[in-house]
Amino acid sequence: MKTAGVVSMMPSIALSEEYYSPAYASSFPMSIMQGSKEASSGELQVIAGQIPPDLYGHVFVAEGIPLEENHLTPNGKGALTRVDFGSDQITFTRKMIETPSAIMQDHVDGWFDSFYLLGGTVYYSPNLGFMNYCNTAPNYMGDNRFALSYEGGIPFEFDATTLELVTPIGHINEWETSLPPIADFFTPDKWLFPQVRTTGHPFFDLEKGECFTINYGGNAGTTGTSSGFIRVIQWDLDGPLKAWNIKHRDGSNAFIVATSHSLGVTRNHILIFETAARVENTRVIGTHTVTPQEHKTAVWIIRKSDLVEGHDDVVADRIVLDFDTSDIMCNYDDHAGEVTLFGQYLGAMDKSEPQFNFEKLFFGGRVPEPLSGYPVAPVDVGGLVRARIQVTAEGAREIKDDFHVIRDESLMWDMNDPAYRGHFQFPESFDHIYWAAIGYRPEHLVRRVAKAYENYPNRLFTNDTLPQEAIPSALIHMDCRQMQVSDEYVFPEDCVMRTPQFMSRRESTDQDDGYIFAAVVRKIPSHADSNGKEYWIFDAKDLAKGPLCILSNPNLNFATTNHALWTPSIGPRPGYAYRSDVAQYFRDKMPSHSRDVKQILENHILPRFG
Repeated sequence: MKTAGVVSMMPSIALSEEYYSPAYASSFPMSIMQGSKEASSGELQVIAGQIPPDLYGHVFVAEGIPLEENHLTPNGKGALTRVDFGSDQITFTRKMIETPSAIMQDHVDGWFDSFYLLGGTVYYSPNLGFMNYCNTAPNYMGDNRFALSYEGGIPFEFDATTLELVTPIGHINEWETSLPPIADFFTPDKWLFPQVRTTGHPFFDLEKGECFTINYGGNAGTTGTSSGFIRVIQWDLDGPLKAWNIKHRDGSNAFIVATSHSLGVTRNHILIFETAARVENTRVIGTHTVTPQEHKTAVWIIRKSDLVEGHDDVVADRIVLDFDTSDIMCNYDDHAGEVTLFGQYLGAMDKSEPQFNFEKLFFGGRVPEPLSGYPVAPVDVGGLVRARIQVTAEGAREIKDDFHVIRDESLMWDMNDPAYRGHFQFPESFDHIYWAAIGYRPEHLVRRVAKAYENYPNRLFTNDTLPQEAIPSALIHMDCRQMQVSDEYVFPEDCVMRTPQFMSRRESTDQDDGYIFAAVVRKIPSHADSNGKEYWIFDAKDLAKGPLCILSNPNLNFATTNHALWTPSIGPRPGYAYRSDVAQYFRDKMPSHSRDVKQILENHILPRFG
């Protein structure tokens, strides 16, 4: 997500009719802005429908909880929920994601030690460094090992049975700071939590027992790109990280201006995508200026055979695709050097832009404080895309004749999380992908974003023709072979649906043979026993039929969910598995810190990660 700046102060005025924006009269469920910060568990009750008899396994759901006004909700304080589907009951267990920096934030006090929200997206402490909530996506690594990833920090392994973090992936010193050199020069040596930028979706290859991810930074948007870098990282799940600096064929350094939410891995190649979430440098001085995302996706293509141990660099070919995206996947099969990609088409949608308290809305009124931090509405309808790349020994090119985009003006607003069989491990060839369209709320469209995207390419709606009524969330079934929407379900208007997840049927192999789990927040709960925080289960082959069952519990209180993961079984993490020795790192820095920080390290952090 975007690096941040100090949030400008809003004027202190009496509440007026203009302040009470249309959000208060809308069908939007404001409870999505609140999530419990206490651990909870219990049995999920069926409040509608019936549980399919062959539903089984475990679903993990990551979420973000905003802590104060303007805090971008997907990037909020992390929580992790596990839903267990048993033969006679369905239960949930929910805990906070307690990284070392999150633990420190919960306990620390003092002006220079405390963490402060910058630009609505990241917390920063002058004495300690940057927050890592590790709340983007749960991942399966094989052998009862699981990981949580985050674009703004080092990933961590967790124990699936306890939901407790066990170890960072890689020693802190194995990751390069992502700050520009001038900022890094002024960084105190005593910082415990450096800023590290990586992808939200590292790739764990279960057959080969290895992980690929990246580490990038050195520049701030388009400023200081001569110092920018991208490192591709290979890990055998046991030893130290191996890393290579990515270079163009002319020897110049590769860099990322925006973010890299997704990573593509095929049998022979690694694809690094520059995804749509631009860094505004002026946020550091407190402005809310919006720089539009570019209508393009840069891709660096690396041949796995070029990752030679002992070499510092690896050559990548860079091409630019003519659409912007965030979640993008690829067929694992890359026969004859042909790579097939599937992703969402974002269009005029700024996924990393929060609504700021009291700022002007496009259709009148202002953002109310309880809603501040929720992502802005899209300024145009999105879509789904397929693109193909030809990779040779000499270079790479897009196969433009095979490009295909699907757009639906009544359905595809705010295209978001994908779900598919083997989530976060790619199949040989994608046949079916399920997508969340979160929807459109005119009362969430802020004026500054509408103005910034006024002349964005390929818009189907102009600012003058944008809908002034809500378009609900939708669950979409994409037939990848036919490149068409084969099935869909449109939710009631008072619902926000996020985080769909595919769940296989027992003994099944087809990519559409199973169920779709979805996290739903309702303004009008589905039943008197529901608090509006619900899980809906669909037949993957018949979304239009509606939910087969709806699950809820009064103590289940999640906020904005991010990605999810389904696995057929879980067990305790093996005792012999990898652990990064970070205890000495913290101990070496302890003498430079206050008594308060030392006590928190000794009493709360080292006992867990020592």
